[in-house]
Amino acid sequence: MTYEISIIVPAYNAEKTIKKSLELILLEATKLQSEIIVVDDKSTDNTAEIVKKFEDIKLIQLEKNLGAGNARNIGADNSKYETLCFIDADIEISKENSILNLAKRLYKTEETGSVCATQDLSNLNKDEWSSNFVCLKSCYGVDTINFEKEFSVCCSEFCVISKKLFTKVGKWKALYDAGGEEFDMGYKITKQNKKNIKISGAMYSGYWCDFLTRSKRIIQRTAKYTPLLFEKKKFDTTGSFATANQFYSSLITLIMISLFIFNFFIENLNIKLLIFILFTLQIFIESKFLLFATKNYGLKMFFFSLFGIQGVNFAILLGFSLFVLNLAKQLIKICFNIFVLK
Repeated sequence: MTYEISIIVPAYNAEKTIKKSLELILLEATKLQSEIIVVDDKSTDNTAEIVKKFEDIKLIQLEKNLGAGNARNIGADNSKYETLCFIDADIEISKENSILNLAKRLYKTEETGSVCATQDLSNLNKDEWSSNFVCLKSCYGVDTINFEKEFSVCCSEFCVISKKLFTKVGKWKALYDAGGEEFDMGYKITKQNKKNIKISGAMYSGYWCDFLTRSKRIIQRTAKYTPLLFEKKKFDTTGSFATANQFYSSLITLIMISLFIFNFFIENLNIKLLIFILFTLQIFIESKFLLFATKNYGLKMFFFSLFGIQGVNFAILLGFSLFVLNLAKQLIKICFNIFVLK
């Protein structure tokens, strides 16, 4: 069977990575009936010039920076095939036949909504502790994929979905300043009684930002994603920062921070034992991730992760606070319109 696939690559200031990424995509494309569409999201570097050197690739240059979600949607709108494959411009396909294997799995069962590739953890840079923690925390759960596993999210960095379903669910939601469209897409797919699947038959390696940059994104994404979490009325499964374990771990961090603050104002408050108990409980809650991190990176990453977890939790708490603040502003505005301007 020959698969007809439109491969869509959103790109923004990707001059350092896109050449290698496209070369690997082209190797995969020779085994398919395919087209490759790069959507340049108003880059300010040489991304477009690099893409123009590839004769068989269609380039769409946007006049305004619209964000990755919109760039993917524009690529899909200009595609000609009924199967869509989304690949970010900063990842490298690391397993042969990855796109083909994704397409095969997509049409294997009717209940499949999206199929996503698995992060290749075999080539982590041993000197990049911060970015590797980010990678391991984001990819927690992939070690349990022997062949395939159902996830809550549709991983936008490398996935396939039918154009029919993609259009039906409303395409990617453009969370422009935060990213994280995969959470929304995954939820919309499950509402159609379809599944989001990750498979080990398709793998990629990619660039991971440092911890501070990731923390900023977590703050933004939490603020954006919290309303969706309330709409879903349940936590995500593996593959997301919105799991029950993540909630409990963040709650413990909040309690420990509160205890430290109270300790400054209340004399003779002995919090050491309580902090120890809470920290031990948090290690238990995070134990599976800590074992996963240790397995892939060694004992040093275990101890690094103990501090990294607090950073992630603190970012989530800040993001939730931002959501509450925005909600309060909206309520004040509504009340003002009702009682003052009526």
